[in-house]
Amino acid sequence: MFSTTIFIVAAISYFRITDALTFHERALSPTVQIPSPEYVKLLNHSILFYEAQRSGKLPSDNRVPWRHDSALQDGLIINNDLTGGYYDAGNYLKFTFPLSYTIFMLSWGGADYIEGYQLANQTNYLRNQIKWATDWLIKAHPHPSTLFVQVGDLGVDNNYFGPDSNIPIPRPCFQINETNFGTDAASMAATAFASASHFFNQLAQSKAGNQEDSKYAETLLMHATQLYNSSHNIFPYSRYQTSVHAVEDAYASTDYMDDLILSGVAMYRATRNITYLDQSLELYKATAGISSHSEPLGWDNKWGALYVLFAELMLDSPDHSEALERRIDAENYLDNIVSGITVNKTNGGLLFWDFFSNSNSNQNAMSASHLLLSYSAKVLRPLSEKSSDKDTMLTKIKRYEGKLFIHQLDYIFGKNPINQNYVVGELPNSPKYPHSASASGFKTLNEAIKNPSDLSQAHIIYGAMVGGPSKNDSFSDILLDWTQAEVALDYNAPYQNVLAYQVMFNPKSPFYVSDIVDSNNQDEKPKTVSSPVPLWGIVLAVVLPVLIFISLFTFLLIRRRNQKDTEKEQSSSRNNIDQEERTIRQLGVDEFRSSGSTLVVI
Repeated sequence: MFSTTIFIVAAISYFRITDALTFHERALSPTVQIPSPEYVKLLNHSILFYEAQRSGKLPSDNRVPWRHDSALQDGLIINNDLTGGYYDAGNYLKFTFPLSYTIFMLSWGGADYIEGYQLANQTNYLRNQIKWATDWLIKAHPHPSTLFVQVGDLGVDNNYFGPDSNIPIPRPCFQINETNFGTDAASMAATAFASASHFFNQLAQSKAGNQEDSKYAETLLMHATQLYNSSHNIFPYSRYQTSVHAVEDAYASTDYMDDLILSGVAMYRATRNITYLDQSLELYKATAGISSHSEPLGWDNKWGALYVLFAELMLDSPDHSEALERRIDAENYLDNIVSGITVNKTNGGLLFWDFFSNSNSNQNAMSASHLLLSYSAKVLRPLSEKSSDKDTMLTKIKRYEGKLFIHQLDYIFGKNPINQNYVVGELPNSPKYPHSASASGFKTLNEAIKNPSDLSQAHIIYGAMVGGPSKNDSFSDILLDWTQAEVALDYNAPYQNVLAYQVMFNPKSPFYVSDIVDSNNQDEKPKTVSSPVPLWGIVLAVVLPVLIFISLFTFLLIRRRNQKDTEKEQSSSRNNIDQEERTIRQLGVDEFRSSGSTLVVI
């Protein structure tokens, strides 16, 4: 299927240090001094949603009071501890393939928008959010070529819709290994490890970082390297459902090449070893139709991420022709989204890919938004600084950061034909019946079927973005409608990245909140703050002269009044003295003294 050249390239084991001109990590600096309180809250709630999805023994600082320790025997039947991690969606299964995508996305956004998390005081929550996932992924990778890809039985789990305290056991555990491999799952896990390693290294260099972050990054990179080597050197390449049939009805993979290439990109970002990038580019170019993919970025399709990341990584390459080709690929993909060539829109304006958006339309809209914003911030804006045609570059920037992206987020927040907010717990028009067994409060599936609208025992799973509407903008806020009302780890990942971007670059709150401070045009962000002088400085500059004038005028007025009073007192005193002198003349000095008065001589 692929030329022998690919396999030769895949077997390369030596590494040379990257040319310093190839890639410079560009840290994004916030243009907002005080973030929107609403976006800070939304960002916090998205992280809180993941905490509500935790499996295993909960930490002492657990912030979700209705969750309990759960699934404490995971892995016991195969003598491999698989407790912990996150439940994938509305039930209690754990899947490695979509979890790896989630880790990749959160780490990507976490590294790029780390200062946004710091502005929002969410950095430690983000650290714990990603680490809770990677700690489990480490457990799921006990040997270089062994990876557990599922915990729990789909048939059993789908028939249980009760609390986390009574999850049915036993819970089978499924793995891929050297003899029954899965190139896609192993590659994507390598990507997750490498991306998280890159994030923790970035975190270690930030104000909120520490030495433990650096050490943890090294541990993650070790696991990434092992899985990368296995996925590139175990032949023939294969999809993991050929080895683990249990995943076929849940998260079957359509291809492995995007995962294989992405693992090299992630390894290059984490290590700066150019061989990883060279190998990924060779595989990329050898793949038929590499530049014609139009699928939305999601757990099964990563081509959109590849286009954007290749363009970023090659931005400073001395091979200008190669760098330009990668930007052309990225902009073809993104321009086709913005122009509506490869994607439709609902009448309300939500991006909607036929087939792909049938059960997760919101995720696809948010992942497209993430790609547009990332490409603009990490590629277009650096180019605009040295471009001879800045007007053209700024037009592109406005195109990617402008109305389309804003409309997607506004749609999620309720600016749509049915005025439906799609994030649980945020507004009165948020979903009331998200498909979440743990939050529903029901004890059995039969109870949920008989009384699906009973909220008497339900809990609010704050921050969860549900699957989303259909192509005609309709939405079923129905507990057991998993196609539209389910919550899932991969749904929230790109949404959270967009929120972190907003915290960094948009001082405005969402449309449903009164604007606090903003004179900026949304189509021109990220940019410098609208004025180098803060608002309090402007107010002080205007008010202070007025206060000084009023104070001076009052002082002069009082002084003049005092002068008049003094003159009056002096006049009165002179009259009294004159009267005393007349009395002396009349009575004589001796008589005056005998009266007890004091003689004043002027």
